[in-house]
Amino acid sequence: MKNRVIYPRPLRKGDQVCVIDPANAFTQEGVRNARAFLEGEGFHVVISEDMAFKRGTARERAERLNGVLRDGRNRAVLCMWGGYGTIPLLDKIDYEAVRKNRPVFSGFSDITAIHTAIQKETGLVTFHGPALYSPKRPVEPKAHQLFIEMVTRPKKRRELSNLNGEPFRAIKEGAAHGRLTGGNMTMISRLMGTPFEIDTAGKIIFLEEVGEKPYRLHGMLYQLKLGGKFKDAAGIIVGGLTECDDTGRPGSGEEAVRSVLKEVEIPVVCNVRAGHLCDPLTLPLGAEVKMEENRVIIAGDVT
Repeated sequence: MKNRVIYPRPLRKGDQVCVIDPANAFTQEGVRNARAFLEGEGFHVVISEDMAFKRGTARERAERLNGVLRDGRNRAVLCMWGGYGTIPLLDKIDYEAVRKNRPVFSGFSDITAIHTAIQKETGLVTFHGPALYSPKRPVEPKAHQLFIEMVTRPKKRRELSNLNGEPFRAIKEGAAHGRLTGGNMTMISRLMGTPFEIDTAGKIIFLEEVGEKPYRLHGMLYQLKLGGKFKDAAGIIVGGLTECDDTGRPGSGEEAVRSVLKEVEIPVVCNVRAGHLCDPLTLPLGAEVKMEENRVIIAGDVT
């Protein structure tokens, strides 16, 4: 019998949400903007400023994170943005607290490591969501609003569509269904060979990247291919490939991705605008997803 999807508890106005920064360092501008956004949505906001990457050893930071996860008042644990520094936390996280409290957990980029570990250890649906604040790529209000809609109604069935109106594009046509997994390609690559290596069997893999040249995208995808990660997967969704074109040279990030993924035997859809973008879609990692040609549908439990 197929294991049921484990959803976080839906957020409600008045709930306490805790903002953390495990892969970077808070700025006061970031704190002000994140607080204003979340309080504007009716939440009680707590900022865990001692969680920042540059403060303390990995063990000290993990204990601070565990304190946040163990506090049942925190109905959501939201990462400010990406950065570097989450992998050293993975073998120190209190996954039992995650299982017990089922908080909404959101982040992107380097936070892919925590998403993958939570899925592997608990099965809880987490959200590949937008930055709470980003001076480099200011997140559009409609992307933040979609995030709020999804964390307040995590079980809702919905069909995804790009917020800028661009269509998804099929690299390999077909239909598929499975639980969604993945995130940033660099992070997925770094977890290969570890206890937190991504499990893709029967799943739909989401992949996105920022600032990597086409040859590096090609190499990371071939690592996954040769590692058998596409062999038993159900399908692949390619998200944003931000700043991945090699300026001054022929070829592009998407061409490098296509050159590898056109060889797989499963459906592949690209131009799904999720990742390092101003208008990113929020994706529920661990939820059931269907692919139908160039459509992506979150199956959900309710309409």
